[in-house]
Amino acid sequence: MAPSPQQWKKLLYLNQPFPDNYTPESFLDQLKRNTTVTKYSFRKLYHDFSLVSLYASLLLLVNLNFSGIYSAYWHACTSTLVSTALALVGFLVLPAIIDNVENVAENVKSNMVILLMLLLLSPVLRSLTKSTSSDSIWALSSVLTSLNVLCHDYALETSQSYRAVISTNLSFTNGIVLASRLSSSMDAFVFLVFTAEVCIVFPLFDLKLREKSYKAHFVLTLSMYAVVACIIYVIHGTWFTIVYLMGVVFVSVCLPWYFMSLQRYKNELQGPWDTAKPKINPKT
Repeated sequence: MAPSPQQWKKLLYLNQPFPDNYTPESFLDQLKRNTTVTKYSFRKLYHDFSLVSLYASLLLLVNLNFSGIYSAYWHACTSTLVSTALALVGFLVLPAIIDNVENVAENVKSNMVILLMLLLLSPVLRSLTKSTSSDSIWALSSVLTSLNVLCHDYALETSQSYRAVISTNLSFTNGIVLASRLSSSMDAFVFLVFTAEVCIVFPLFDLKLREKSYKAHFVLTLSMYAVVACIIYVIHGTWFTIVYLMGVVFVSVCLPWYFMSLQRYKNELQGPWDTAKPKINPKT
């Protein structure tokens, strides 16, 4: 009886009668394709990308408010009174959204301290950039706004901790830079209050709202788009409003669709040639 042919083994220390470039027929039996690739739905991607367009709209709202105050479309106190009234409504609604009301009270106290500090320091803050040209201020504000969009913690998963330290500092810095171009210390103070309410308080409220109801978050997002579009129309006209709305559609709809179209090109291979992963028995 003829001896059975020797089977190839994937062991380097064995002297086997096979050439170095030998590939057995069973080499690809253990091939796995896209086992760790996550398949995203358009709805999930829309929710994630809409957070970017929403926060960018908030930053744009701050810059538009400054533009309206600087160009004498409205007084600084007008926009701040509206945002403060909406913030108070949000604080009244917040206990129905979250369970721990004590944290809300602590946040209110800390925010009041910050507001008092801003009131005391507003004369100094307004005079920080007296020797700087306005063109440099506009350029610096644009850079800070762009960095803010990139560095913000969008908290795509509401169960994760929300850490927006960098974006908070960038928001205050941008507010201080713009407030230094206003005509009075009181205007600078109320503008900084508006900046804090829009860029800091609103994202926190929206995060808690997303934990309870995505429908309410969706309505709030559409309302913010409408407010920003109306202000752009008042200050800059129809064409800039169309550009803004096209930008919102591009970020919220086109980018998720493009991301999904790229998923079919994902080709992650895992096979017997990969590095072996040791299996450690915790009982031993």
